[in-house]
Amino acid sequence: MSDFETKAPGVHLLEVPAAGPIAGAGTSTAALIGTVAGAVAEEDLGKAKLVTNWTAYVDKFGALDEALSLPHAVRGFFENGGTMAYIVPVADMSGLDGALRALTRTLDVSIVCLPGQTEFENQQKVITHCEGMGDRFAVLDGARNDKDPSDTGPLLTQGGHLLTDRGFGALYWPWISVKNPKPPPAEPKLVQVAPSGHIAGVMARSDNLRGVHKAPANEVVRGALDLEYHLNDAEQSVLNNANINALRAFPGGPPLVWGARALASKTEWRYVNVRRLVAYISDSLLQGLRWAVFEPNNTALWKALERTVTEFLTRVWQAGALFGRSAEEAFYVKIDEELNPAPVRELGQVFIEIGLAPTRPAEHVVIQLGLWSGGGRTGEA
Repeated sequence: MSDFETKAPGVHLLEVPAAGPIAGAGTSTAALIGTVAGAVAEEDLGKAKLVTNWTAYVDKFGALDEALSLPHAVRGFFENGGTMAYIVPVADMSGLDGALRALTRTLDVSIVCLPGQTEFENQQKVITHCEGMGDRFAVLDGARNDKDPSDTGPLLTQGGHLLTDRGFGALYWPWISVKNPKPPPAEPKLVQVAPSGHIAGVMARSDNLRGVHKAPANEVVRGALDLEYHLNDAEQSVLNNANINALRAFPGGPPLVWGARALASKTEWRYVNVRRLVAYISDSLLQGLRWAVFEPNNTALWKALERTVTEFLTRVWQAGALFGRSAEEAFYVKIDEELNPAPVRELGQVFIEIGLAPTRPAEHVVIQLGLWSGGGRTGEA
């Protein structure tokens, strides 16, 4: 029986579900693939398991092991502000393909790490996975020459092989020095470990404090007591031009992330934060517009979609992620008959065109310095 059959004749108010505002997708959940110290059942290899702190990781997968990169990476992730991580244990890199397939069903992942693995064939697989998913970013370790850390030839070769048009990954170098968990009496108290897990934590921290639009650079790497190699400005310039991100330690200060370049061959995807921002916006729209599926494909739907997307992008602009003095300068949303002619509508399709003007990092702050004789400046009264 309808509610109206029980009411007196007249005008009635009926509340109906409406398209609500789009909620932003998560950006800081990491997936880390590698070998763990503890025993793992055969059926659990290659399966993603969620942990939310270092203690939970140790309980499931065992403690630190100097010979393994993954445990140090996980601890570094949580030390630097990460809060959610999927651990994908593998016996060796032959299990990487299965691990990446498992992550296609783990939809809240937004950062993928392969700690300590610097073979570009394996790293390319991770980048290809991230590009195919469209909602995640690969954080990778630069090749290490422990006999001569100043030799960056292998690193530059690695970076060149990993460049893609769309830039769904970034490479970080050098490796970092952390406390050795079990130093023998005559051995150093520091051990060199891959930085990717720590960098993923820095990204999570920066996202939570400033937003995904802020380049995760000029940020302290917590837990890093030193760097395996100290770059000078000229050496970093070579790496930066090759889209490789440096870790630096300036006099009296802790190790910092000092680069924000993505492994992109095209200028528009040069920066880590631009690639991750667009992935965030895309993922948020995909999740937030599901209500429109199977709705009548007419101008009323188009207007509702336009309003919903515009409201979301206005919030993104107000957060400082898009460049422009007004929302109109920062983005546009187009959904009309030009994009959706009758043949398109007959196929059950709706096309929305969106243009974005993302903010880019001030990578070079230029100071114009000259000598002045004093007195009034030219043109002053």
